[in-house]
Amino acid sequence: MPTPLPPLALPRAAFHPHVVDAEVVEQISRAVQQLLLAALDRTRRTGEAPVPAAAPSLVSLSGREREVLERIAAGDSNKMIARTLALSPHTVKRHVANILDKLNLRSRGQAAAWWLTQRQLPPSR
Repeated sequence: MPTPLPPLALPRAAFHPHVVDAEVVEQISRAVQQLLLAALDRTRRTGEAPVPAAAPSLVSLSGREREVLERIAAGDSNKMIARTLALSPHTVKRHVANILDKLNLRSRGQAAAWWLTQRQLPPSR
């Protein structure tokens, strides 16, 4: 059983839509990543595949799609990804849809788990 995560100590300003505290964002990103890794670990132990068995390679994604996928895995929202990459939210939404389509996935969570799995695999030769 995974160790429970400590509660996030979010300052009141973190809930204001116009205030973005980098420390809070980092804390949330780490928590999301830990949750995704824990879910991936659970699915491995139960034998359920979190992504399709024949998952396509990272090569099928464009460079920008890889950047967006990395931010999804870090727990960023479309709005945060748009700000970080200087894109419109609509463009990010299209990139997310293309990523899910190309990788044959159904959700951002599956995409994040797939990305984290790919980062843990040794490079193919």
